[in-house]
Amino acid sequence: MSRLQSGRHIPRKKWGQNFLRNPGVADRIVEVLGAGPGDLVLEIGPGEGMLTTRLVARGARLIAFEIDPDLIEHLQRTLPPGRIDLRHADATEAELPQEPFAAIGNLPYNVATPIIRGILASPLLKRGVFMVQKEVADRLVGKVGDEAYGFLSLVVQLYATAKIMVTLEPGSFRPPPKVRSAVVLFEPRPSVYTGAAGDIERLLMVSFQMRRKKLVNNLLTMEGWDRERIMKAIIEAGLSENVRAEEMSLKDFDRLNEVMRG
Repeated sequence: MSRLQSGRHIPRKKWGQNFLRNPGVADRIVEVLGAGPGDLVLEIGPGEGMLTTRLVARGARLIAFEIDPDLIEHLQRTLPPGRIDLRHADATEAELPQEPFAAIGNLPYNVATPIIRGILASPLLKRGVFMVQKEVADRLVGKVGDEAYGFLSLVVQLYATAKIMVTLEPGSFRPPPKVRSAVVLFEPRPSVYTGAAGDIERLLMVSFQMRRKKLVNNLLTMEGWDRERIMKAIIEAGLSENVRAEEMSLKDFDRLNEVMRG
C-alpha cells in the first residue's frame, strides 16, 4: 500500500526523507546546475519531484535513482511519459551514466558522503549541485586552517572545486530536519597532481585514521613501513617531522605520495 497522507507521501526516516518545499530554492538549484535542452542529468532521490519537474521543463534528459517504490509510483503518475528514465535503485550502488552528465539531488544526510565521492570520481561528470547537511557542506569546502577541514575536503579537491551557494533553515523542508542544510556546487577540474587520484586518496585515508595524531604515527599502520623509513619520506617531501594530516594541503600529500612510491 502506498504511504500517502492527504495526497502526500509520508516521509520515511530509514531513507532520511526530508522533502524540499521551498520553490524559490528549487529554482535556484536548477539554475546553478545550468542544464539545458538535451543535456543529460542524473538526479539522486527525486522524491516528490520538486527539482525533477523543473529539469523536465528545461528540456534536460533525465536519469533518476529513487530507492522508495512508493515515490517511483507517484512520479510515474505525475511526470510526462517518456521524459525521464526512472530507476528503482540505491544511489550508493547504482551504475553511473556512461556519457557526460551533470548531477543534482537533495541527498539523505546518512549517505550523502559516499554518493558525492562516487560521483566526483567519475571522469564524465560535468557539474554537480547537491543539497547536504550544513556541517557536511563545511567539510566539503574546507580549506587548510578551517575547523571542518579534513579527509573529505581533500578528497573533493582531488576532483573538483566546491562552493556553498545557498544555506537553508529547517523550515524549507517537510518534515523539518533538526539541522541546517546547504547547497554545494562542484565543478570538476583536470588533475594538477603528480600522482594518481586513487593512490593519493588511499594515502589520505591512512593519514586521517586518527585526526589529532602526528602523521608518522598514522602511517605506521602501512605494511612495510617502519618509523625510520616514514620519517625519511616526510622530510624528503619537505614536511615537518611533527606534522599532522590536518595541517597539510593536497599538494603536500601529492609530494609525499610521490616520495613514498618512488
